[in-house]
Amino acid sequence: MRLATLAALLLAAAACSTGSDEPSSAEPAPDTPPASADNTPEAGFPAGWTPARPEWGECARAAGPGMQCATLEVPLDWQAPDGAQIELELARRPASGDRIGSLLSNPGGPGGSGIEYLQWAPFSDAAAERFDLVSWDPRGVGESTPIECDDSVPAFEALDSSPDDEAERVALESAAATVAADCEAAEGEMLAHVHTADVARDLEAIRLALGGEPLNYLGFSYGTHIGQQYAELFGGNIRAMVLDGVVDPSQAFEEFLLGQTAAFDAVFSAQAAQCAAVGAGPCGVDDLAAAYDTLSTRVEQSPVEADGGSVGPSELATAALYTGYQTDGWSSLGPALGEALDGDASELRRLAESYRDLADYGPYAAVVCTDSQRPTDHATYREFEARAVDVSSRFGAAIANEMLPCATWGAEPQGEARALSAPDAAPILVVGNTGDPATPIENARAVAAALDSGQLLEVDMDGHTAYGSNRCASAAIDDYLIDLVLPPAGQGC
Repeated sequence: MRLATLAALLLAAAACSTGSDEPSSAEPAPDTPPASADNTPEAGFPAGWTPARPEWGECARAAGPGMQCATLEVPLDWQAPDGAQIELELARRPASGDRIGSLLSNPGGPGGSGIEYLQWAPFSDAAAERFDLVSWDPRGVGESTPIECDDSVPAFEALDSSPDDEAERVALESAAATVAADCEAAEGEMLAHVHTADVARDLEAIRLALGGEPLNYLGFSYGTHIGQQYAELFGGNIRAMVLDGVVDPSQAFEEFLLGQTAAFDAVFSAQAAQCAAVGAGPCGVDDLAAAYDTLSTRVEQSPVEADGGSVGPSELATAALYTGYQTDGWSSLGPALGEALDGDASELRRLAESYRDLADYGPYAAVVCTDSQRPTDHATYREFEARAVDVSSRFGAAIANEMLPCATWGAEPQGEARALSAPDAAPILVVGNTGDPATPIENARAVAAALDSGQLLEVDMDGHTAYGSNRCASAAIDDYLIDLVLPPAGQGC
């Protein structure tokens, strides 16, 4: 499932925050000297390469108050800096008060737009006062040089993602192969250069373009992978880094998706229990799990009508999984299931479309299919799907087959999955929610242990990411970013 944590999702979660509301006591972080540029050839960054300073002006598309935009040119291939160039679109909101520096952020995805994210200004007043808030559309995304190959994606997503017979399976595999072929034909050269390490080098280019101040970074979801890669390559350039909703880079393609499958299945069971506790009135159905299973059987036979189309097996699974990102997903899923059982699946379709709108599929798949080793033919992929179904009979096939185009993707994986230690980095605050299915808490625990300077903050809440959704976690993150003050080791929210 996608890892995007865009502003709309964060704001929805913030309206229903859970967990402790008390700010944590804190202790000083170890002194961190000002960073100098650590741009060694070993980091894959060309020695002596210097970016142009951004020329800030009006944003090309709708933007929030005070936002400025600029374009930065970087190499398509960081190993060939004098070769083809691409553009990164940047956005910022200048600090409103006593400025510390720039705070760069990435909302996740892969494929999430940082400019869209910044438009919603999802930061605290304290952060906005002390930092220039800066984000960007990563390579392949949005206003940056884009990957555009989504024309065949709707046909793929409309098919049954949990095929019941050979005809359905062949149709799904054929549609997935078409997606992969279309992306290779349209963006073949680009596909080999959107690996997360490439994006981390872009982040260093942005830091240098902004004047070379030590990096302050807040990464959400997939943005935590970017942050870890940056810390591994350029750790000496960091002032403060926070990772919220954590990807574990030691997990390869299959292991990561199987972990998500188990976590989404567990969250669905928790939603069913919450519905049972509040009753059919607030929940919308008597039994959430039974309602889902009944509707699942029904849509396998015939889609249910909805505004703008219909809901079949793929849309049903996607809608249910999307509500797992929320702190109270049952309150959206239960009523939508009840309405669909009565013949109107419009709300379920809206939920499925909301998930698919989190990030464009092309740039999303381009990263996921190349960041680590994955099945590279349909026969091997079928074996992987079967393992996912063993983990969750409801959701395993849908989660696995969302990435089926990877089986024939036109760019090779760029490396092996491995834990990153970032030995030169300043303290890194690693934040994980105990009920997060997209990036399970086990990821945050493993990453905090692997990073030489990692410190874990566990947040006792459901939903994906904590900043802006949990007052205790938000206060701890602000304390570290602004004052370099960490919560006490072992303390949670």
